[in-house]
Amino acid sequence: MRFELLTELIGLTGYIVKEIFIKETELLLILERVGFPVCPNCGQLFINAPKDRRLQRVEDLSISGRRCFLQIDKCRIECSCSYCGAEKIEWLEKYERVSVRYQKWIYAFCKRMTGRDVSIIFGISKHLVYRLDKEGIQKEIDAQEPIEPKRISIDEISRKKGHRYATIISAPNERKILDVVKGRKKADLAPFFKGKGTEWCKGIELASMDAWRAFRTAVKTYCKNAEICFDHFHLAQHFSKAIDKLRINEALKAEKINKEVYKGTRWLLLKNPENLKDTQKPVLEKLLELNKNISIAYILRDKFREIFKAETADDKLIRLTEWMTEARTAKITEITEFLKKIERWEPFIRNSLKHGYSNAFAEGLNNKVRVIQRMAYGYKDFEYLRLKIIQQFNFRNVKSVFD
Repeated sequence: MRFELLTELIGLTGYIVKEIFIKETELLLILERVGFPVCPNCGQLFINAPKDRRLQRVEDLSISGRRCFLQIDKCRIECSCSYCGAEKIEWLEKYERVSVRYQKWIYAFCKRMTGRDVSIIFGISKHLVYRLDKEGIQKEIDAQEPIEPKRISIDEISRKKGHRYATIISAPNERKILDVVKGRKKADLAPFFKGKGTEWCKGIELASMDAWRAFRTAVKTYCKNAEICFDHFHLAQHFSKAIDKLRINEALKAEKINKEVYKGTRWLLLKNPENLKDTQKPVLEKLLELNKNISIAYILRDKFREIFKAETADDKLIRLTEWMTEARTAKITEITEFLKKIERWEPFIRNSLKHGYSNAFAEGLNNKVRVIQRMAYGYKDFEYLRLKIIQQFNFRNVKSVFD
């Protein structure tokens, strides 16, 4: 045998190297089968003459800087087990034109690089790269052990301009993404919970989310044992909007001589006091001295922050009750409107204070998702975006292709 060493080096089960053609940028290895074709259905050897055969060219890992192609004689068989189709080849998946190890190589690169860059480096179509990457992610998902969390988080992301959203459902304790759903309506979330089954849904004890009604309704419908916890970061955001609305309304009512005091104070009111620069403090103090309503709102905002800093759950609940009483007596329209929201959401806020949970993990995912989207300049294929998000959080570690 002239190519025994090369046959041993490439290690393709059931085939030996018969000939080799060397070009400037590529190698072509002509392979010959050892033994008989194997039925992929029952695994028995097909000793009878194959129904038909054809030459197939398959790309394998490069050798010495040259692209390596394998030419094999592939058979179509009709087995006694009623299978009729292509024979089984261990290192080549059905209908593929690249070897299994080549697929793994592409998949490993796609975990750290954009699909376009991988296609340029390997000199193959970007569509082939995307397909192999999607198939690799799906294989990892199928091989994953079922996640049965006690707590879930739900948050939306913007996937396109024009209010096009997706919803990320995650397990914060396990630090895993459970799924990415297209849309943020109850009807969009329903297939996820139905797919998980009744028993899985019964096991959910806590669900962290923002105040979006569809999330709350979906969890109440399918996870009947779950306590809903509203994220306090979103509550603070709603309060900031109320204060800003108050500032605008007060500025409109102010006398002409005092209007300059209100200009450029939006972020001074919303900033935490400890983060103010020395030059900003006098400007803010002047505004608070000038307008009593804004001064009261600023004090209430500071006390609202203190609710979540209490050491025990009981202290947090007491502080919330006291804050609501104080906000009610202020009788400021914008604060009263915010207070009505707090009263409407009070059971869910108290759950959050009682258990000490927020939606921080889910909110942290958003920044990383934006990076994933920017790397690809956006994804037209939502399914691919979904798989890439799951990949980058659940299967981000790159395994050596030599393992």
